[in-house]
Amino acid sequence: MILDILNPDYRFSSVTGITPEWLQKKGYDSLLLDIDNTLLPRNSSVVPEKHIGWLKNLQKQGIVLVLSSNNGGKRIRQIKAQLQENALDIPVLTWAGKPIPLAYRRACRVLHETAPEKTSIQVLAVGDQLFTDVLGAHLCNLPAAWLQPLSQNDFITTKLLRVFEKQLMQYFDKKGILPNEN
Repeated sequence: MILDILNPDYRFSSVTGITPEWLQKKGYDSLLLDIDNTLLPRNSSVVPEKHIGWLKNLQKQGIVLVLSSNNGGKRIRQIKAQLQENALDIPVLTWAGKPIPLAYRRACRVLHETAPEKTSIQVLAVGDQLFTDVLGAHLCNLPAAWLQPLSQNDFITTKLLRVFEKQLMQYFDKKGILPNEN
């Protein structure tokens, strides 16, 4: 069914639930991670300390990361600076254009460049929106993990899409095809 392209492969309440052990068990060695309302609240420019620790642990375990946002500007520069201050060398793609497949192909290219020693990478896309993060990943044949958004503070268009997301999640659940929350 056409709606299946919006159904996530996995669900988590928080990014910290995506552990290196879980990733390795599922065969993933790379993450394409949304920033806004996934890694930090949309109107914040400070990555929470627990997420900094989580990112460090992923890198220590050999997980390759790229961060992506449909935004840019001063806020994203501040986030990049915080990552660097915490000795995290993670590429950050701005003005990505999700869910357009080009955004995902670009991110995969960056992941390959970040880990040239790997002949192939197994990427998991992670985000808080069905209509951007999950849809875009699936358009590029990437698996997607959907998370609860960190805040309810959204752009007006995102607020509208959240209404449809809620209805879709109820539909998927009723059909028995919504993945269990890990």
